[in-house]
Amino acid sequence: MAAPAMPHQGVVVPGVDPADATQILPPGADRRVWRAMRRTGLGGSDISALLGMSGYRAPIHLWEDKTGAIPLLDVPPSEAAEMGELLEPVVRDRFARVHGFEVRLAGMLRSSRWPWAFANPDGWVDDGSGVLTGYEGKTCDKDLGPEWGTDRAPLVPDHAELQAQWGMAVTGAHGWWVAALIGGNRNVYRYLHRDEHLIADLVSITGHWWRAHVLDGVEPEPDGSRAWTTYLRRKFAVAEPGSVVQLSAEDGAAIQRERREALLAERHSKQGHESVKNRVRRLLGNAERLVGLGGQQIATYKHTSRFRHKAFAEAEPDLYQQYLTTVEATDVERLKRDHPDIYRAYCVRELRFTD
Repeated sequence: MAAPAMPHQGVVVPGVDPADATQILPPGADRRVWRAMRRTGLGGSDISALLGMSGYRAPIHLWEDKTGAIPLLDVPPSEAAEMGELLEPVVRDRFARVHGFEVRLAGMLRSSRWPWAFANPDGWVDDGSGVLTGYEGKTCDKDLGPEWGTDRAPLVPDHAELQAQWGMAVTGAHGWWVAALIGGNRNVYRYLHRDEHLIADLVSITGHWWRAHVLDGVEPEPDGSRAWTTYLRRKFAVAEPGSVVQLSAEDGAAIQRERREALLAERHSKQGHESVKNRVRRLLGNAERLVGLGGQQIATYKHTSRFRHKAFAEAEPDLYQQYLTTVEATDVERLKRDHPDIYRAYCVRELRFTD
């Protein structure tokens, strides 16, 4: 599989040392050209997926994209992505107004040192100091608000931290602003300093991955991330009846050994986590919130919308019957009888080990 071609010439950006990076696409470039150019390297939004820290994209998705294993289709963005794009100027303009900064749009930049590394900053911040700082704007649901912490205890989600540090790696910038609009009505602003140790690790990891998997065309091995699990379940949703994969005795023993070791480690990890949770449950008793010194919230123990149907039916049988409803459901037995192939395609495949 041929590796993507990489352009080596670019435009010098004021404030960016061309020894660090040059611009290869201007702001507002045609989306099809921009998407094709993204295939020629790794951008900030790729890093969390490459490291197995994304819930939506796995390294296999990157590999299929960067090697051209899947066609470059102009797929419409999801509703969430579309709204994020529409709100970009709103988030950016408020950030600039609140801080008294000027934010100018940025294009796509490629590293002059590492040809596989590029960045797409949402903007450049001019704070009057003469030092160029990157800017990234985010939008997210209210449920993800805790990932950003509070004004007294600010946090930055891993994906935003990695994207910002990658932007600094590519451009040579020493600082990066991240602005986030949470739930449509809460704005948070975080300034990140350059982390040389993290950047060195990212450059090393991504360089190895690019050479091993894109240039050499070797498909990455699966890990235990949710994104990998989703990918494999979707790709191999339907089993061929009676089909068998035969392993050597050595490979079969290795898989069984690795599974036993993983189960043991998982059991210890779960017990350790549950012991901490039980300590907190005992501390809270019937209280709802656990706070530390200064009022910083540590945990909550509140009622949710998930209902304990079985416990309710056993404790309140009369009320249970009173509020019991008839739920519409697919007659799977009739579907199985009338359309066995379609029925089979929608049956969940469950992986089970024979101990």
